[in-house]
Amino acid sequence: MRVHRNRLLCIAAFGCSAVLTSSYAESPVGQIDKLGMSISDQEEQAIIKAIGYGREISKNAEKINGAPFRRDAHAKATGCLRATFTVNGDIPDHFRASVFAQPAREYPAWIRFSNGDMTVQPDKKPDARGMAIKVMQVSGEPIAAELPGPATQDFVMTNMPVFFHRNIFDYVDDMKYLAKLHRTRWFISFFPPRLHPKRLLLATETVSAKINNPLQPQYYSMTPYRLGDIALKFSARPCDGMTFYNTVDTGNTDYLTTAMQQSLKNNAACFDFMVQERKPGANMPLDDATVEWSQQESPFIPIAKIHIPSQTFNTKAQNSFCENLSMNPWNGVDAWEPLGSLNRSRRLVYYAVSQYRHKENKQTIFQPGSWCIDGGTNCDLSEVLHRNSSAPVIKKMFDPLYTPVATTPSENK
Repeated sequence: MRVHRNRLLCIAAFGCSAVLTSSYAESPVGQIDKLGMSISDQEEQAIIKAIGYGREISKNAEKINGAPFRRDAHAKATGCLRATFTVNGDIPDHFRASVFAQPAREYPAWIRFSNGDMTVQPDKKPDARGMAIKVMQVSGEPIAAELPGPATQDFVMTNMPVFFHRNIFDYVDDMKYLAKLHRTRWFISFFPPRLHPKRLLLATETVSAKINNPLQPQYYSMTPYRLGDIALKFSARPCDGMTFYNTVDTGNTDYLTTAMQQSLKNNAACFDFMVQERKPGANMPLDDATVEWSQQESPFIPIAKIHIPSQTFNTKAQNSFCENLSMNPWNGVDAWEPLGSLNRSRRLVYYAVSQYRHKENKQTIFQPGSWCIDGGTNCDLSEVLHRNSSAPVIKKMFDPLYTPVATTPSENK
């Protein structure tokens, strides 16, 4: 079984452990700030090792990609879209916490779709695919005080329900070989003898995905989170009735961007945001990301809607905004907490990678507070948001009592 070239170098949603601060980039790594998290000595040492290995991997990626310095995973964006994130009016009581505390509340959001590899490569190459949502204008106390800017709630997902590493210890063991560009050595080796067949199969499946349109797959959190008193995983699934336009030339280097822009030229898009509750006694571990939680024992429950209006997004200014945007699973408020050793390491790693990337690009880390890409709150979006005949269809998905207002043909342009 052969895993695709480069694809085990920091894929899925976790990224490499590049550097924690600029000083770490210039001096040996000896300790880390635990940021108040409960981390064992063994876990701390694993994270420190991962940082060192990640430096080497990050340097390799930078040599391949060139300027600007990019994320060390999901390096290529296929588009950043304006969206709304609306809590369902009938959300069950036990899910009413954090951004879900108020039924029917609507938030503005940005969504970054991406390919998973650390290198920028043609869309036709099989790869993991990502969907990261940044919900803005949220209320509540941020759970990670070190993250700058106004509070947001980020949901980071890929198109696989599981990861090919169980925990931080699997992750750092693999990175030891990745740093030497031995891409499959951790999964299978004759000397010393080693075989991780299940995880090799998951890795191969992860990097083998081919899609026609980023709006089409279902995306998953892979790792668990706590909402209020409940441990859960989350997922975003295209709404029933969605229409996809997949007539673009798939040989084009950026055909996924083209396909998504074609879909949104005259039509809106929609996702159900769902959660899967951890059930007592079920095989639903909190620190083994290779185990898929059974949907028979605990089906996904829709608790919010993601509405992506018809829009133009593939512009130079918006692509630059997208490149500088930072997504972090620890951007969250109130009773929300990423769980497990992989998520604890991500708090340190993601912020580190963002700091390093922005420093090298001479950019400031920021958190957007609106759909304006210039940092303001009052901007003219008439040229990028389209009024069209598909809007009533999408609105009806949100509210069965919705009645569209008649418009003239000129208003539907």
